[in-house]
Amino acid sequence: MNKSIVQAIQKQTPIEGREQCDSCSEDSFQYLFSKASARGKEYGIYQCISCGLVQTLPRPTDAELEECYGAHYFENRTDRGYDNYFSQAMRKQLEKVWTMNLKDIGFFEFEASCDAESRRSLDVGCAAGYFVDYMRNRGWHSEGIELSEAAAKAGIEQLGLNIHIQDFLQFQPSEPYDVITLWASIEHLRSPSAALKKISTMLRPGGRLILSTCRWGFLSRMQGPAWRFLNVPEHLFYFSLSTLESLAGRHGLRAGKHITYGSGFTAYNGMGPFYRWTKTMADKTVKFLNQGDMMVYSFEKSNIHSLSGLKAH
Repeated sequence: MNKSIVQAIQKQTPIEGREQCDSCSEDSFQYLFSKASARGKEYGIYQCISCGLVQTLPRPTDAELEECYGAHYFENRTDRGYDNYFSQAMRKQLEKVWTMNLKDIGFFEFEASCDAESRRSLDVGCAAGYFVDYMRNRGWHSEGIELSEAAAKAGIEQLGLNIHIQDFLQFQPSEPYDVITLWASIEHLRSPSAALKKISTMLRPGGRLILSTCRWGFLSRMQGPAWRFLNVPEHLFYFSLSTLESLAGRHGLRAGKHITYGSGFTAYNGMGPFYRWTKTMADKTVKFLNQGDMMVYSFEKSNIHSLSGLKAH
């Protein structure tokens, strides 16, 4: 079917009553535009009229999502995956970004305040566990949780990491954590609300959630379907600073420091000096103006509720 016809049908077909916003549970949405998946299927991008959260609707099926996360997701560079996630070059690049992000949101000062003998961390959606290893090398009792058995086994067998292969919402830890991280994961989750509620119960009072995700803001609105992070159907939700703060706050997670970064210029092998200079200047500008299309947020657990049977330390 012609793309313009599909878009017209999506725009005119009411979605109210058929879908609920994961954040506020309302069922009224504004159609923004549509975007084709890698297989050519058009998905609608809608904004919740009540809370403003942007989301992919109707929700894709489990089968449609499973097609997105095969071996190609970790091994072939596309706008929907990594350029050989298992390479040392990719690992070094990720570690560089993590260090920059953690410094910007004041994590290292928080780290220094934790008990060095007992501090615990969990990385949700850890893949092969590179961030689990990053934290272990900093002296943390670090764990990860990952659904992809193939990715998790690489970290378990090659790095000797403590990675749980299971659904995060079914996971029951023995003790609370000082830090839980979600690196570019929340946009993939079927229910970010359920995940944040779960995380809040798993953190000790005063513990931190560190979360990164693509940001709905000036650049995404300006670029529309051409926005680099509009990956359908695997990206189910597109948070702004305010919609993320609002959702986290409902689950006892108080907003702390945050940064935005990323101008839309993507680094690639062989990029010329002019492109490199332009990217550098654009990246610095959007970070200074708080208008980047990626964001990193630190949230503090502000209540005293914890999982039944867990003890705070």
